[in-house]
Amino acid sequence: MREVAIVFDEYNNEIFFGETVGECHNYCDTHNITGEHGEYIGIGVFYENSRYFELEDYEGI
Repeated sequence: MREVAIVFDEYNNEIFFGETVGECHNYCDTHNITGEHGEYIGIGVFYENSRYFELEDYEGI
């Protein structure tokens, strides 16, 4: 189990899996992802044994 941050598109598909929110913001800056299409950064816990992500919070890009 580890805390992670993930960039999701407007359909909740994973775009980028990062270790920190800052890493996700850097990815978005580099790839011109602005959040205007509903993308967001999900913050939560990733359970490696089951490959399950539990969303605890989110923030806009």
